[in-house]
Amino acid sequence: MFVKIRILRHAFVLAALLPFHALAQLDTCWQQHRATVHEWTCAGQSLSARAQPYAFSIVVVESPKALMVIDSGATAAVGESAAAAIRSKFGTKPVWILNSQAKAEHVLGNTAFKDAFAGTLRGDESFSDRLVAGQRTADQMRLHCTSCIERLSQITGSPTVSGTQFLVPDRILKRLSGHLGILQSDWVPWKYRLYQNLEADETLVLRNQELKLWWVASAVQNREVPDLYDGDITERIDFLARLKTQMTSDDTVLTSFGALGPDWIERNLAYFVRVHQAVLYGLEASIGEVEMIEQLSAQTDLFMNPVYVQTDPEASAKSLERHQLNVQRIYRQTQPFVF
Repeated sequence: MFVKIRILRHAFVLAALLPFHALAQLDTCWQQHRATVHEWTCAGQSLSARAQPYAFSIVVVESPKALMVIDSGATAAVGESAAAAIRSKFGTKPVWILNSQAKAEHVLGNTAFKDAFAGTLRGDESFSDRLVAGQRTADQMRLHCTSCIERLSQITGSPTVSGTQFLVPDRILKRLSGHLGILQSDWVPWKYRLYQNLEADETLVLRNQELKLWWVASAVQNREVPDLYDGDITERIDFLARLKTQMTSDDTVLTSFGALGPDWIERNLAYFVRVHQAVLYGLEASIGEVEMIEQLSAQTDLFMNPVYVQTDPEASAKSLERHQLNVQRIYRQTQPFVF
């Protein structure tokens, strides 16, 4: 009898501990940056090895009445995992999702959030009313999301991408700048600005001066060679310079890659300034595009920061490829304006 009691007691203790163990595992996916601002970091668990570069962070802002989620992930599988983690951590509060730009890796999780938070909608409200973006972002999603799903599937080789559907925001930020109190009164301190051609056709940047917090998506990157993406070189340099000037020592910059310090802003800025200058000098010397890419690829000091040098050959090859694409983009953007 005594043995049976001990066995039952151990079974009860083990069963009681399992939820805490599961909770501990769940908490490893979260980083907290302010009392109300959290970052979910486990998108990579739902992506193939080739898709890992698209395992971006998802930021969640909590208020007494609702949740604000910034971006939804690269696939429906990522969105499903993120939505489940958010429901587990924050309960059944209504959710608003801000799509920071129209790129697939930022918006394709929308559909999964629709299923997870369907019970939080009011009356005849549709979930697309809870999706928020600038007008250009919504238009680009409507026009290109089908093809961008196919393109992302080809790049990553992931079948989970090709099965993903997209959901376009119906709540449009009609002004180029303002505050998010238009969505929910607790978010008045969150100022937004829509930048044109910063890293995509339209990019959402947020700032909360009370919390000393910024959200800048992929406009700042923790990479040896930051990617210009589809942005304009002068817009990127101008933005980084302004961000560097406006930031204080205790500000935090949240990005698609997590929280990044002022040193990364300076590295990103220095890289783009150096490459832009090199392209300008080359154009003035009438150097052609192919020759310029070859020349600037050989000048490793342009893209190999001595403070942060890759020792992994595969990573270095990717850095060089990214640098060459940046040179090509900058060349084509700059050429029409050179005498």
